[in-house]
Amino acid sequence: MTVLHTLSRLAGSPAALADTLAYLAPGSALMLYQDAVAMAAQPRFAEVLAPYSLFLLEPDLQARGLTAVLPATTVDYPGFVALTLQYDNVQAW
Repeated sequence: MTVLHTLSRLAGSPAALADTLAYLAPGSALMLYQDAVAMAAQPRFAEVLAPYSLFLLEPDLQARGLTAVLPATTVDYPGFVALTLQYDNVQAW
């Protein structure tokens, strides 16, 4: 089963994020939106996020004046909806 995990809040540290991501099965994808997009602009989260397919909500990056420094695919709102249809389940954190 493929799962798209959505994160809306900025993790306090890479260790805190790693604790959350420990529940993800291999092949899972992550969608960062709202304040969580800030993690993609901080190199300190790179090692924790590297094993996952990473998606970012472009309007949230723009609203915060951020540029992603991690390898990620940016999507707009229709792209976000398309992702939810592409995966078997969506899990919000």
